[in-house]
Formats: sequence, structure tokens, C-alpha cells
Amino acid sequence: MKHQRALINYSRVKDNDLQELVQGIISQLTKNTNYPNPDPALSVLQASLKAFNDALVKCQHGTKEDTAVKNEKRIALEANLTTLGNYVNSVAKGNTAMLDSSGLPLSKLPQPVGFIPAPENFKVTDGENPGEIYFEMKKNKQSTGNIIAYALSPAPENIEDWHQKTFTAATGWIGGLESGKKYAFKAAHASAKADSIGVYNYTIITERFVQ
Repeated sequence: MKHQRALINYSRVKDNDLQELVQGIISQLTKNTNYPNPDPALSVLQASLKAFNDALVKCQHGTKEDTAVKNEKRIALEANLTTLGNYVNSVAKGNTAMLDSSGLPLSKLPQPVGFIPAPENFKVTDGENPGEIYFEMKKNKQSTGNIIAYALSPAPENIEDWHQKTFTAATGWIGGLESGKKYAFKAAHASAKADSIGVYNYTIITERFVQ
């Protein structure tokens, strides 16, 4: 089971947002009994933040050299945040309440895939050979597979009366059908949750004469 962790990479955070973030972290960690010996010390982090803030103000109407200095101060600040994040993770050991109290942003837990909506753009066309059809649908990255259900028309009411095949791809062929007969087709995306209870979100039924 995966646990949340304090983030240790802040390269994508905007300069102004980084200022507010670090100040909030310092406030949260001040006198925080969960983290009695922060690494780096909060005084070091505060000094690094001040150096970055001063450089940021100066570079707004300054030279290229001023911007370069700001970037250097930011790198130093990010390095301190990385060290701090590793310290917080080593102390908290996955305890969410302790992690929250640090003020550091936390990683997102992966969300289990539940019932995926019915496939989009499901189409059935003639195959290359008699008694064969070709199907296609829009791929869904969350699905574990794609189910094609088919039966002679008129479409049966109970899914148990349909033939079903599972494909890893969002396109494929189904053969062994009766030429000249009208078939009903529908498709669904598979997922771990749907597979566990055998309930799926199928598309609207598509009917087609098989060549």
C-alpha cells in the first residue's frame, strides 16, 4: 500500500508562490513537537528564503546578472526544501497527520479505478473476410481491457445471452459470425472494480448485417 510523502521537488513552483509556500512551512514547523530538530534548521531556511526574496525583488527591474543571482538563490532554496522534505519523510514514516503538520505539500495517493464510463466513438464495420467484423473505439488509459459483447438480432435482454470477448487493444476483429445475419454489438471498458462484480458500462447497442 502506498503512503503519502512530503514533496521534495519544487522546480515547477512559480517564484512568488514559492515565497508564500516556504513562509508557510516555516510557520508550521516553528515549535512543532513532531519535528524537534528540523534539517536544515529553520534559521537556515529563513535565511535562504530572505536571500531569494531580496534577489527576486532586485531582478524585477534589474540586469541579466541580477536574474542569474536570483536563479542561484532559488536553487539554494530548493535544495534546502529537498533536504527538509527528506527529513520530514524520515520522521513521519507515512503518518498522514504528522506529514500534514509540517506544512510541506504532500504527494497524491493513486485513486483506484472504479466504473469507467462507456467507450466513446464505438463503431462496427465489415471485416476483411465473410463472417467477420472490425470494431474500434476511443482508447481509455484507465481501462484494463475492452469488452465486446455481440449476439444475433434482436438483442437479448440479459447479458448472459450475449457472446463476450475481451481485447487489450481498442481495435480488433471478431470472426466466426454467420454471414447475412444481423448482429447486435456493444462495448465496455474493463477495470478491476468492474471485473470484481461483473458490472460494466456498455455503449448503446449497434446493429449491423455481417457480410
